Amino acid sequence: MPPVKETARIRLADLIIRPADVRKLASIVVGAGTALEPNPASVRYFAFSIITADKRSYESESPDLFSEEEGLLDTKPVWSVELRFHDSVSQSSIRVDVTHRNTDNMFNKIEVASLDRDWVAATVHKLQEAISSFEKQATWPRKWETPLVIVGAFGIGHAWDIVVNDLVLAHILHIQPITPRPQWVATYLDPIAPFVLWVANFMIGLAPSMYLTRKLLELWPSVELRMGRDWAQQEARKRNRLWLFFTVAIVPLLLSLLYDLLKPLFFH
Repeated sequence: MPPVKETARIRLADLIIRPADVRKLASIVVGAGTALEPNPASVRYFAFSIITADKRSYESESPDLFSEEEGLLDTKPVWSVELRFHDSVSQSSIRVDVTHRNTDNMFNKIEVASLDRDWVAATVHKLQEAISSFEKQATWPRKWETPLVIVGAFGIGHAWDIVVNDLVLAHILHIQPITPRPQWVATYLDPIAPFVLWVANFMIGLAPSMYLTRKLLELWPSVELRMGRDWAQQEARKRNRLWLFFTVAIVPLLLSLLYDLLKPLFFH
């Protein structure tokens, strides 16, 4: 029977990856590669690379590229990291691709292949152990995406209703409701007016709510490379500003929305 090559794949998702995590992966890749029995006929190589947020790339055959002494991982925001190993005789290889991405985790994966199945199993086990120690990314924004869109649509529509009716029409254009009100309005329109208003508010707010929710999800990427100086951590800084905005602006609006929703039930 001819030799059979085995390939194992690991998908990476819902992780925050720091410089120490990359160094841990690099140590495993180097250790697994050097553990193979030397063969003079074999072509064996390691390759490590970094692409920073400013689109510069750095490559080396040594894991010293990830050095701790004011290295690239600690001083620059990083977009992607790649680790490679290949041995021609045993057809053994390791490929680690880590990219700062919100979706499409096909770019975040690890592949381990070899004719030696024991080597594959041992290497995958070490990599999985390392990955299990990484910080987990918050997943609530993606889990609650649909409710966020719905609540946001009602909130934005309600805010639009307040601006148009209470501010623009009443105080700027000075347009007031017709008085006295026709009897047919009270008979036929008043019972369905709240429902029509809420549907209209929802439709008005749906498109901007979907856009804002997508922007919200980008603040918690599925794989976040938290590298570089603290002041350069864009996602973390945006999340802090988001919580401030939510506390100051959104909470009062939601309370107003809840009051308007419950007012017909408790106040007559």
